[in-house]
Amino acid sequence: MKYALSFIIILLFYSSVFSQYTEVINSNRPGSSQGAFAVGRNVLQFELGVNFSDLSHKNLNFSYIKEMQLNYTIRYGLMMEKLEIILNGTYNQNKSVNNLLSEKGSEIKTQFLNSQSLGAKYLIFDPYKNEKWHSLSLTSWKKNNSLRWVDLIPAVSVYAGVNYVPEDAYFYNDPFTEIKKTTSYETNENTVSFKGSIITQNHFLKKWVLVNNFIYDRIGTENITINNITTLTHNFNNPIWSSMIEHELIQNDIYADNLVKLGLAYLFNKSYQFDLSLGTNFKDSPNNLFIRAGVSTRLDWHRDYPPVDKELKKKQKSDKKLLKKNKKSEKKSVKESNKNQKKTKKEERKSQKRSKRKNK
Repeated sequence: MKYALSFIIILLFYSSVFSQYTEVINSNRPGSSQGAFAVGRNVLQFELGVNFSDLSHKNLNFSYIKEMQLNYTIRYGLMMEKLEIILNGTYNQNKSVNNLLSEKGSEIKTQFLNSQSLGAKYLIFDPYKNEKWHSLSLTSWKKNNSLRWVDLIPAVSVYAGVNYVPEDAYFYNDPFTEIKKTTSYETNENTVSFKGSIITQNHFLKKWVLVNNFIYDRIGTENITINNITTLTHNFNNPIWSSMIEHELIQNDIYADNLVKLGLAYLFNKSYQFDLSLGTNFKDSPNNLFIRAGVSTRLDWHRDYPPVDKELKKKQKSDKKLLKKNKKSEKKSVKESNKNQKKTKKEERKSQKRSKRKNK
């Protein structure tokens, strides 16, 4: 499931080649958070899903929506192991009833392109590269299987992106945007806005992964959205199964929410993962109950590159510089020697001429 599905990945964390790439798929599903690590250079990954939601709104005379939402995320490891380009978005098919107009409103079917975003994620700090902190002990079982203070130091990534919100989409992620139109609740949103986030990721006791996303969204609009997501993942003894629990807090003057989700993932093979999750919130404006299913897959063109020995590279650079300097000195020495030889020969010719003159 998320980030590290099996003991194979755990072993990779302790290997001598510390890279972003993993031998099995590294999916963010079924949760909503992003992990700190990228998919790996030249890996193209697809994370696809469908959400079925049942929403009702007390303040809108219990108007309700039955939502089917198709969502996608496309991730590509670009140029380096630490960098990832991310494209994601949603498409909706809704059945809604507006009880603001009458006690028993008629059902309206709508389908529309929902919000889309494009951004980049970059890993700025990876504690798992520190061999002193995270090396595998061959003599101490306790060291390898106990919680340590160093485990509290997370990997950290930053994300920056741009949002595109079509005219018929949810404004500020509010599912009741359409029903609120032509009422005092009506809202509007800029077509283009920006978002940024800080992502942290911790690994505990080989089987637990904790991810936190601190998101600042809708930058450039009148209503900034602050979104905090915390995801805890557990890998079972059977490494093809894993579970997650997630809490998401959305803070905005237009739409705010407090969501809890539970999920399960199944690793079919190293390039396919299937998942199922459900969730709800803790309010009635609106009340939201949902179930989600999805699949993740990837096209793997990754190649391993041997790690660069910095000391060796530094020495090679120094040797090259010294060799260049020696060649320059040698060239100068030869030039001086030739010059002296010419001067000596010239002096000899002059001396011979003077001797001939005297003999005459």
